Amino acid sequence: MTKQEIIYVLKDHFQATGGFTPEDSDNLFEKGALDSFGVVEFLNFLESRFGTQIPIEDITEANFSTVEAISELIRKQGGQG
Repeated sequence: MTKQEIIYVLKDHFQATGGFTPEDSDNLFEKGALDSFGVVEFLNFLESRFGTQIPIEDITEANFSTVEAISELIRKQGGQG
C-alpha cells in the first residue's frame, strides 16, 4: 500500500469511529481522537486491517500523534491492506 492509501484508510477509520476526519498533521491526542485507552483498540484495528503487529518499543506518542506518523510506522512494519 502507498502512504496515501494508508492515510486514506486511517482517516476513514477516525471518521467512522469518532466522527472526526483529521488532517495529516493534526495531533490526534490534542484533538481527542486518541487517548491512552483508545490506543489499545486502535492497535487492534491496525493489526487486523494492515496485518502488522507494532513492536512495544514503537508504541510511543510520537509514532501515534498524527495520521502521517502512523502511516510511516505501518509502512516501516511492512503493513499491507
